[in-house]
Parts: sequence; structure tokens; C-alpha cells
Amino acid sequence: MFARAVIDSLEFARTEQTLEGNVPVPDLARLRDSLHDALGRVDVVVRGGKDAQRRPILRVDVAGELHLECQRCLGRLDFPLRLSNSLLLASQAEADSGAFDDMEADWIVASPELDLMALVEDEIILSLPYAPRHAEGQCEQGGARDRDDGGASPFAKLAALKRDDH
Repeated sequence: MFARAVIDSLEFARTEQTLEGNVPVPDLARLRDSLHDALGRVDVVVRGGKDAQRRPILRVDVAGELHLECQRCLGRLDFPLRLSNSLLLASQAEADSGAFDDMEADWIVASPELDLMALVEDEIILSLPYAPRHAEGQCEQGGARDRDDGGASPFAKLAALKRDDH
């Protein structure tokens, strides 16, 4: 299963290996706070190779659909997940020296025991919108405002309470 894959990242890139699989959304534990529900799965392909300068890279492609929570109505927001990223593999010495700090390319430190599930989850987290919301006027009926107070503003309810006390 893909979720259990641990690779030697430099060897994987050098030999241009490919690993394909899918990950059930419930296995994406660090995403739970961003999700409306944990239904579905994401398809993942990780390919090793070299970039134009012959440096080792990992190419990560992820596709699926996540059910995020709309920050307006707290309802379900279907988010089509389509990401593709190439990650340059850097040695620990290169990372420590800051050799890649000025580069536009994304990079990670090469590891003989790279947890692919953690890498994929990191890439998904980085691709999510900061505050997911439905388009204006498309929030679900019965959202947070309607559930809490029947659609009335909190200030209108407060004014009604003050009138009832006097």
C-alpha cells in the first residue's frame, strides 16, 4: 500500500523509479481540521528523475477531491485537488549552507528513509486555500448563521432581548 512506502530518495531518483497508488482521505490525519468529512481517496504518483541540470528530483502528482469546510457557512465545499510539483533533492550540507535559499524551485533534504505518505500530505496541505469559501451567494442553506439563530443577526437578537427585559 502506498501509505506505508518508505524510499531512499536519492536511489529512487537515480534509478528513475515510479510509485503509484491511492490514499484514503481518512489516512491524511494532519488534514482532519481542514476537512468537512473524511470521505474519498486521492490518487498519487511519485516519479524519480533528474532536472535539466542533472540534479536528482522527485515529481509528485496528486489528484482527487477533498471535502473542505466553507469558512462562510461551515458547509461542505467540494475542492478538486490537482497538484503537480517537482522537488529538488538536496544534501544536508547544501541545505545547511543555504545553497537553495535563493532558488525558486522547491526542494527537500534527501533521505535514505523518506516517508512518502508524509511527503504527499505536506504537498496537499501546501496546496489548500487558506480560507476555503463557496463563491459569493453559493453557500449552503442552513449554514452556521441559519442554524444558530434562524438567520437573524446577533445584534437583532440582542436588541429583542433588551426590549423584552424592559
